[in-house]
Amino acid sequence: MQRFEDFFNLVGSLICHQLPSRSLYAGLTVLPVCARDTGIYAGIFTSMLFLLLTRRLRSDKPPGIAVTAFMCVLMLPMVLDGLLSYTGVIGTNNTTRLLTGAFFGLPIPLFLVPAAHFSIEGANEKKVLKSIVELIPLYSFLLALCILYLNGLVPYIIAGLIFISAFLFLLSRLSYTVLVRIRRFRSVSLYAATIGATMSILVFLYMLSTFVLQPIKAALLGG
Repeated sequence: MQRFEDFFNLVGSLICHQLPSRSLYAGLTVLPVCARDTGIYAGIFTSMLFLLLTRRLRSDKPPGIAVTAFMCVLMLPMVLDGLLSYTGVIGTNNTTRLLTGAFFGLPIPLFLVPAAHFSIEGANEKKVLKSIVELIPLYSFLLALCILYLNGLVPYIIAGLIFISAFLFLLSRLSYTVLVRIRRFRSVSLYAATIGATMSILVFLYMLSTFVLQPIKAALLGG
């Protein structure tokens, strides 16, 4: 268990302040990232799982205007909560951070996946979402997952794997999308370049965390 905890905390430190007061727990163990990040990656994980199960990772048609507008509206609360709480205008709590983060994270894969294959001149017939109705099970699953998080019912290892898988999915899809759009790679070389780019981002984040973010955190905490 300790090895899992050390590994998850290491990866979490690449993108999160990991303050215990702003984090959720699995039993007595603090989760690898804060409540807001836990929500964001729970949302990404939910959409990632949906896309994998429906085999839509090569979709080229983004959600419709109405669906996009609906999801964007649900993304706004996290932005407002973050800005207003950090500027001291309002107070916030881990429940709010988790839920607003979750609503922010869920649309990201649904926007990101078709971005790689969308063609301005093409037919774009492979829909990432067939209708707004498909959002019902997505948001229902996400809300159920958030309730489990808030009650400490998600086992630590499961919570860590959800975070890790969503984090790697995000980095790899970002890398993949950029590489596809520049049109310099094909088939095997594309996937090899995606892995290389993802690893490069991880190394950069590790260096940034080790030499910049963690020293700042230690100074702020008086350590």
